[in-house]
Amino acid sequence: MEARGDQNQMIPFLSIASREFEKDLNALKLVMNQLEKRTHSENAYRFSERAQMAAGWWFYDVYVTQEFLQRIFQIVIPKEELSSRDKKSATIKIVDMFQSQMRKNGSDARVKMHGDIPFAAPWWSWLMR
Repeated sequence: MEARGDQNQMIPFLSIASREFEKDLNALKLVMNQLEKRTHSENAYRFSERAQMAAGWWFYDVYVTQEFLQRIFQIVIPKEELSSRDKKSATIKIVDMFQSQMRKNGSDARVKMHGDIPFAAPWWSWLMR
């Protein structure tokens, strides 16, 4: 896909590891829909076209628009804090927010920032947490 700077272009945001695919997917949809309402966004996210299964875990990604991602960061990390935080601590705060929201909705899925694990690392690293 060619990058055109299009605001509606979907970019990878989160990677999900789930043992109960349907239950966890519904919890994630609920969290994402709540964020869309809060940010006054519409059709701002989508999931991977295919989930992959390994060792009893389902793996899939969440894609978002750039504008939606910026609004999520504005909600989770206030403007005055954003300038003083480094990229790693901001990433941790965003992932922690998603993880806690998933748990509140009855999901035990693992949430990671997309690309958080090196490309060559095996999927088993998700399980050794």
